[in-house]
Amino acid sequence: MTWNCHIRKRRPTEAVANRKISALLGGMVMKKMTAIVLVLVLILSFALTGCGPKNAERTIGYSALYSEELINEAFNIIEKEFTKSFKGCTLKELRYDDAVENRFAEEIARYATVENKELIVVLSTFETDSKGGDGSLNPNETYTDWQWRLVRTENMKSWELVDWGY
Repeated sequence: MTWNCHIRKRRPTEAVANRKISALLGGMVMKKMTAIVLVLVLILSFALTGCGPKNAERTIGYSALYSEELINEAFNIIEKEFTKSFKGCTLKELRYDDAVENRFAEEIARYATVENKELIVVLSTFETDSKGGDGSLNPNETYTDWQWRLVRTENMKSWELVDWGY
C-alpha cells in the first residue's frame, strides 16, 4: 500500500526571514523600553537629589525655649514656602541654636509679652541661580543669615510664617 501525501513545505528562506524580522523588531522594542526606563530613572534621580530644600542641612542646637520637634516643624514650613516662593534658588541650610536665640532674645520676649505669641527666628543660607531666582535677588549669590519669622499662640497647633528677609 502506498500513501500519496502531498505535504506543502514552506520555503526555508521565508521562515528564516520571518524569524529575523521578529527578532529585530523585538530587539528594537526592548531597546526603546530600556532607554525610556533609563531616562525616567535619571530624571527622578535629578529631581530627588539635585536641588531644592530637601538637601538643606538642618542645624539644631541647644534651645531653652523650643523642643527639637517644634524647631523641625518650623523648618518644614520654611522649606515648603522656600520651594513655592524662591524658584531658581537652592536652600543650603536652616539653623536654630542658642546663638540665634540669644541674638533675637529681645524680639522673642516682646512677642511673648506684647503680642502674646511665641516667636521663632530661623536663619538660613541659600544660593541663587544665574537669573537671581525670580529676578528679585542678585544672580549667582549666596545669601547667609536670611531670617524667617514664625509665630504661634497657645491654641495654635503649628507655626505660622509671618515674615522673611534681612
